[in-house]
Amino acid sequence: MREVIVAGVLIAVLSGCAGGGGEQVMGTTGARQETTTGQETTTGQETTAGVEAGVLKGRVVDAAGRPIAGAEIVADNQFLHNSNLVVMTDADGRYRVSTNVATATFQVSGTVTRRFEGRVYTMQLTPHDDTSFAGPTGAVRDFTWRLTGERSDGLGFYGSLVLFNMDVWDLPNPDDYLREEDVTLTLTPQGPLIDGSAGEVITRRAERTADGPGLTDIPIGRYRITAESLGRPLRIRLRDTGEYAEAVVTVFERFLTTSHRIELDLKP
Repeated sequence: MREVIVAGVLIAVLSGCAGGGGEQVMGTTGARQETTTGQETTTGQETTAGVEAGVLKGRVVDAAGRPIAGAEIVADNQFLHNSNLVVMTDADGRYRVSTNVATATFQVSGTVTRRFEGRVYTMQLTPHDDTSFAGPTGAVRDFTWRLTGERSDGLGFYGSLVLFNMDVWDLPNPDDYLREEDVTLTLTPQGPLIDGSAGEVITRRAERTADGPGLTDIPIGRYRITAESLGRPLRIRLRDTGEYAEAVVTVFERFLTTSHRIELDLKP
């Protein structure tokens, strides 16, 4: 059987971009931006400089401890609408912004945006400390870019979804019955993942999710995907797209701003 290839040409990694396999894309939201002077010292992934009054600062690294340039850090003013502070990290992954507002309490979050396989992906960063702080007090808030794992806010995972629909009516033997929970998907990386790290082959039994049957917490990359049910190969295609084949090669598509998924059709 033939194999369907569904993917764009890999965009070259931005020259000089630290800590990422995808091309750096700068964020654009927010009303105010400053850059760090890069004078704090670090040990491993932690910023060792202490808290400064009226200053929010920190560092963003990837899972290997490499600095992430161009990450967007948002200090959300909990008391005043539409008055967030937004700052981008420098080449060493550092940021710094004044929070010396007497009546403000801030909650800090971060995202990193990268261009990969002709698409733009925005991903949430993992905070080392997600507690709010008073603006005049200041704070140090470091982040790590993780491709997988449970989110610190408990709202799912940092990885993405692979979902499928299964045609259970077109069976060679009408007495057979295919159950979604018996489906096993195998995802084989076709090159580095979005952060430049080497991917691993993922073979997992399908689970039920709020969005349908499939797999959760998959790192963003380009994959060759096959499916089987209790050892029986299944035919596969992208959702409502093209003909069925023994495998597809594809990447994740944006679903929401920081949510991405692959959607498939399966049949015997």
